[in-house]
Amino acid sequence: MYLKQLELNNFRNYRNQVLEPGLFLNILTGQNAQGKTNILEAIYMACIGNSFRTSKEKEIINWESDFSYIHSLLQTEQSSLQVNIFFKQGFKKIEVNGSLKRGSPLGWPGLVLFTADDLVLVKGSPQERRRFLDLELGPFNTQYGHSLASYNRVLAQRNNLLREIRQKREEDGSLQVWDEQLCRYGSKILHIRLELLKKFSPLLRSLYRELTGGKEDFDIRYKSSLVLEGLNTEDEIYRKFQHQLYPIQAEEIDRAQSLLGPHRDDLVFFINGRNARIYGSQGQQRTIVLTLKIAQIDLWKDELDEYPILLLDDVIFELDNDRRQAIFRRIGDMLQTFLTTTKTEDIGFSKKLNYKTYMVSHGEIIGS
Repeated sequence: MYLKQLELNNFRNYRNQVLEPGLFLNILTGQNAQGKTNILEAIYMACIGNSFRTSKEKEIINWESDFSYIHSLLQTEQSSLQVNIFFKQGFKKIEVNGSLKRGSPLGWPGLVLFTADDLVLVKGSPQERRRFLDLELGPFNTQYGHSLASYNRVLAQRNNLLREIRQKREEDGSLQVWDEQLCRYGSKILHIRLELLKKFSPLLRSLYRELTGGKEDFDIRYKSSLVLEGLNTEDEIYRKFQHQLYPIQAEEIDRAQSLLGPHRDDLVFFINGRNARIYGSQGQQRTIVLTLKIAQIDLWKDELDEYPILLLDDVIFELDNDRRQAIFRRIGDMLQTFLTTTKTEDIGFSKKLNYKTYMVSHGEIIGS
């Protein structure tokens, strides 16, 4: 898939801007706070339907206006897509080829995003890795988003009820209906995560060896709050979830928290059998993140026979030259990429690489 045209009206610091990018590498360069990341945000919203920078969409509207508008033309192997997103404070409308759309405009994410914030994925909190599972790996299964939203609603209701029981406002017997739903949706999420990791893990191991010249071995393991060893089906996980939930009921009431489930799980990365969060060097940790991003590209191609759009936000100079070259070898002339940077010297482009450079200044884009 690739972006043919992007038109912005009153989007952050862009009053009216049209961009017709190249098919391959597009470099957005300029000083900080000029609007480079705003372009990536708009592309992300055209594909996903929301921002990767804020949950307060009123921030997207230019401060001199009361509305904002994104118009984009996207091309896939099968069809052309016109995605329009209109914002007013407290209101958003998404249209795809003239029809109203809820959720992801494309039905699949269609892009891979790599920002400097992703570099904390390995050494950061478990919440960062769950976010990766939910937003970057989960969408490879069409049922994941709905199951996760349902689980989160049940989790919030159950935690509120645990608090009410602790305060003697409710009887503990009222937990039963929420226990069943927590186990039902939780087991579905766990099963999907484990199945996706079965597909994802071989790609990661192969890519990591490639990026390290075969010098290091990589592995990824799912660390669950439940005992999942020997369980294969969703029903098996469901029964195990129920079995493990009841004995800890008193502790959950005392703490007013649900202590089992995918909301407490984690991923553990290993290099040569050692925990990379504890023992990995900064270079090794960054190689893991780079591996995760490239593997998503390969998995999208394998699953949908379609390359996603790649967004690289101010991250390229956080990587050493070897890792930059690894990205550019993968990019090649295969997928459309948008890269933001404050400089382009010493970036290490191959002379054969097909790219266009744009200067961004005060909310205006000047093409190469």
